[in-house]
Amino acid sequence: MKSCLFLLLVAVIAKEVVGHGMMLEPPNRASMWRFDIAGAVPDYDDDGNNCGGLSVQKSLGMKCGVCGDLYTEPHPQDNENTGKLGVGQVVRTYQSGSVIETQIKLTTNHKGTFTYSLCVLEDPSKPEPGEECFQPLTLEGGASSYTIQDQSEGAHLDLVNRVQLPQGLKCDRCVLRWNYRAGNNWGDCGDGTSGLGCGEQETFRSCADIAIV
Repeated sequence: MKSCLFLLLVAVIAKEVVGHGMMLEPPNRASMWRFDIAGAVPDYDDDGNNCGGLSVQKSLGMKCGVCGDLYTEPHPQDNENTGKLGVGQVVRTYQSGSVIETQIKLTTNHKGTFTYSLCVLEDPSKPEPGEECFQPLTLEGGASSYTIQDQSEGAHLDLVNRVQLPQGLKCDRCVLRWNYRAGNNWGDCGDGTSGLGCGEQETFRSCADIAIV
């Protein structure tokens, strides 16, 4: 009995350790079930879309699935459009050219930066065509990325970003992607020095289906 309780405790601790982050507003595909959205498929590891992990990413030349799945998984990957979690449910509708608020939950703070990008789905019956579909967005004010200010390693954080949507762009089906490049590993800075946050870092991604009118 004691050994069973010990194994259960280890499993719970392991789950806490591997949890990292996700975009909850707009609700990403893997987290729609948390909001009782029609057609949502539960993913109880929705804060762990990390491209298979840093060691796997390194072995693949830092490649990652467009929405955070393991790059080598067959298409449609779970988090891609038409995949297990990409059921085609538009979760938010925004005005063209507006500034929208995103809400990010980090279950484990790894420092680093957030960026956002947008893919217009020309054919909603197929997965996203590839990385080239995702065009970078800026934050309100023009910054290309958001840097986490709280440097408390491992802390739970709830963060809000204000993201600028492109003027004049409209779509029935667009994919808003949050990309989190962690900054808690030591690496080569490319200028002859090394430091925390430099070089190859863990990546997390969330994709949400939106419309822009």
